[in-house]
Amino acid sequence: MKISETVNQSTFSRVGRYTSPIFRSVGLELYNVLIRSKIHRIPAEPQKAVIERSRWLALSRCTVHIIPALFSIALVALNLKGCYIGRGLRGLFTDDDTNLALLQVAAKLHELLITASTGAILFDIIRSELMYGDGVPLGLVGAGFSFTGLSYFWSPDFLCSFRYKARLWKKAFLFVSIFVAGALVLTIAPATAVLIIPQDQLWQAGGSPFYLHGKESNIWPTVLTHDSNRDPPFCQSSASPGSLGNATEYAVCLSGGYKSLALHYSEVNVSSFLDGGTTLPYVADLITSRYFYQITSPRLEIPTQLTLGNIRTEGGATDSFLLQPHAASIMFQEKLTIDWWRAIHNEAHNIPRNQARYRYYKELGSTIETQIPTVGVTCAVAQEVPTDTIVEIEFPTLPFKDRISKRTTSKVPKYDPKALPIRFAWTPLDAASYPSVTTGATIAYPGNDSALVVGCSVAAAWLEAEVIHRLPNYKFETGHVRYASNRDISVEESWLDVLTPVVNATGPTGDVVVSTIESIIWQAGLERNTPLTDVASATMAWNTNTFPGGGTQTTSLESIIASVFADGLSRTGSHKAYADTSLPPEQWSLWSYNLADNYYSTLLEGGRALQPPAGEEFTELRVNMTIKGYSYMASGLSHSLSMAVMLFHLIIALAHTIFCVYRGTSSGCWDTITELLTLAQNSKPFTVPLWNTAAGIKRGGTFSKKARIRTVGLEAGVRKEHVELVYEDDKEDLLHGGLQDAETAFLELHEHRRMLSVAEVQETHHASDDSEGERAIGGNRRDDGSYPSVPAAYDGASMMTLKTMGSEQVQVRSRSSDTVQQLLRDGGRSSAVQEMAFVQVDVKYV
Repeated sequence: MKISETVNQSTFSRVGRYTSPIFRSVGLELYNVLIRSKIHRIPAEPQKAVIERSRWLALSRCTVHIIPALFSIALVALNLKGCYIGRGLRGLFTDDDTNLALLQVAAKLHELLITASTGAILFDIIRSELMYGDGVPLGLVGAGFSFTGLSYFWSPDFLCSFRYKARLWKKAFLFVSIFVAGALVLTIAPATAVLIIPQDQLWQAGGSPFYLHGKESNIWPTVLTHDSNRDPPFCQSSASPGSLGNATEYAVCLSGGYKSLALHYSEVNVSSFLDGGTTLPYVADLITSRYFYQITSPRLEIPTQLTLGNIRTEGGATDSFLLQPHAASIMFQEKLTIDWWRAIHNEAHNIPRNQARYRYYKELGSTIETQIPTVGVTCAVAQEVPTDTIVEIEFPTLPFKDRISKRTTSKVPKYDPKALPIRFAWTPLDAASYPSVTTGATIAYPGNDSALVVGCSVAAAWLEAEVIHRLPNYKFETGHVRYASNRDISVEESWLDVLTPVVNATGPTGDVVVSTIESIIWQAGLERNTPLTDVASATMAWNTNTFPGGGTQTTSLESIIASVFADGLSRTGSHKAYADTSLPPEQWSLWSYNLADNYYSTLLEGGRALQPPAGEEFTELRVNMTIKGYSYMASGLSHSLSMAVMLFHLIIALAHTIFCVYRGTSSGCWDTITELLTLAQNSKPFTVPLWNTAAGIKRGGTFSKKARIRTVGLEAGVRKEHVELVYEDDKEDLLHGGLQDAETAFLELHEHRRMLSVAEVQETHHASDDSEGERAIGGNRRDDGSYPSVPAAYDGASMMTLKTMGSEQVQVRSRSSDTVQQLLRDGGRSSAVQEMAFVQVDVKYV
């Protein structure tokens, strides 16, 4: 096939030869049309080159890839690097909804640009197959327009085209290209939306490591004991209140949360203790735990914390458990959070502009990865036992879900009118009989000769967890917990004595001396009958009564024990977070809080803003600052998939550009519906392959008919060339429902009689072996207008060749010689053709 490789330079300027494909590729063909009409003043359609050999021209036709590719690169880079915007979108309008709408419009434009780029690649593949390759099935000729519709891939146009015959690798490449193009266009819309529209999300806004005094085994010990030489003197326990040393007045002591717990349980009381979380409405929407409350500390030496967990209800969990942040860790966390806030507000002129935008946040928070205490408590059913004698008391064993209890001997004191009608005691349990149980606890309500007794088992452990601090109103709370990191804790009696020291309290008969936990239980309202006159009835009521919220007196007791124990574990070793506790509390400073150079900018960048301590043992933790607002940031699977889609388009666009430049030849034809229709209109009709398709296609095989684009010469005294869309035909068209009779075929010839001129007709007679012989039926009409005769008994095959006006020949094969005679007689123009019936006809352009 010979194709023109030059362009009429008198019509188009040399510059326009390279610029017009650029405008066409980006959808601005209207500009080219106006230029040709107004400047070059082309009076009629000029002759055009189908294929042109120029690498610069091939490159210019690939400019359709440039704009979407650059936009994709910018989006991927923006999301990978990250960009914080603020609590509102900055744009043409102050309204966020309007700015979001404009971004959605931009996303749609980018989608359309990538669709156009993908379509250009697909058009090039189909055009190459039409002109150079094995051809393209009819159903895929318009794939460059239809691949954007999802329904195209289950339409007969696509599926029935699988039947066309071609080399396997070319056929596979064509179908895979169309399918990949459709998949790319289908996924690029959500991918663009994900990357171009900023998310209202958490943004990592800096932070710094900090250092706790001592090794990990000392900060979170698994064996808890009290050392009077190591612990602060004001935290010492004593049997008399006068020598207490005000342990409950210091937050760094194990009993530092006593007053906060006593206030909490006095407000919620025994019947409503499960509603403790309702007193904190500003965190209710953030807490997934069923039970939570806040713990404050004297003098605010330790920040306010949230204790979270779940309290067992009838038919619910197997135990009551609570989690509480580690006090020493959150003291550094709070200090670094405050310094970060000062950096973005008071030091904004000394920090980079992008970091200065951090002050425009919706929410501010910080997180640390540390170890926190978890405490589970389960109590056995209440028992009636005699007083002032050794008795056996039931204590649950682990796992608590088995609800198995064992008995341990203990002694219950008699009722003392000078004390509270409550007796609480920590009861050591044998490790062999109670594995993983930290300690036991006994509560007794003595009567005159017997007492109501409840035995409880406490299981405590350290867990690795995330601690979250939100500003301005939210307290320190526990985030993600890794329960697999469980390290069981055991305690000694000396530590328990410091945990629940004695305090002065007001009982039914006046001031009394009780332990802190006895005071909390009394204020919570658990069994205040003094003394118990009917212990049996009180025991039955204790075991059977259920509060409206689902709790019982037993589960209320479990929550109190768990609260006291978890709070004490949280404060363990917290005095080490301060450099010198011998000074007045208002002069305490954090241990090894030494600022590095460029402290504020380093803190905002997330570097090492504090200098590591020298010459002392320490454990390093880290505070990460987070703010909430609009930002671009690659996070999660959706962003990864979106960037993968865009990078895939970049790869195929780059590969197509390189291939086009390397090939050197390119074409800009037939990539619009108008041009494709014009090509079809200027092509000669093909009788057999597309017979009866003017009103639609009903047969699947028609979609698989192979189309090609070929050069056709016109003979009118001057040699000229033009291209046409041609189709193949085969014998199966006649044998499998293509044409029903020869009459229809010749009727088609009659309808196109103006396009035909019978110049030469030749017939070759193929008779059977026993026939009398063969006669050539004249290829020329006799002078008298007659034609050579045909044997009456002839039933073989006849071949007729008609030469058309366009240098092509049509072969008509018929099973009846009368058909040939009549055609020769009428020249395809007589209506008599319509009255003849034939069995089979095969028409081919040759």
